[in-house]
Amino acid sequence: MFNRLLTAALVAGTVALLPLKASAQEVTLKLHQLLPLKATIPAKFLTPWIAKVEKESGGRIKVEHYPSMQLGGKPPELAQQVTDGVVDLVWTVLGYTPGRFPKSEAFE
Repeated sequence: MFNRLLTAALVAGTVALLPLKASAQEVTLKLHQLLPLKATIPAKFLTPWIAKVEKESGGRIKVEHYPSMQLGGKPPELAQQVTDGVVDLVWTVLGYTPGRFPKSEAFE
C-alpha cells in the first residue's frame, strides 16, 4: 500500500513539475541519488518507477538516472542540487538535511 501511494505521489509530482505549455513536448529529467543501482531502493523502486513514468507518459517524459552521487557532491547536498537547478529530482534521506523538511521528518 505504501509503495503504491509513494509511486502515485511521485508520478503526480513529476507531472506537476512540467510547464503547462510544454504539454506536447518531450522533457528529460535528471534524477540524482546516493545509492548504487543494485541497492534495494534503486533496484526495487526507482528503476521501476522511472520505467512507469516513461511508459505512462507515452515516452514524452524521460528520466536520466544518476546513482552513487555520479554528478558530484555529497549526500547532504542532494536537496540543494534541486534548488540550484543542477538536477530535477533526487532520492535522499531526510536525516542528511535536519530542519529543512520538518513536516516530513516525522516519518523518518
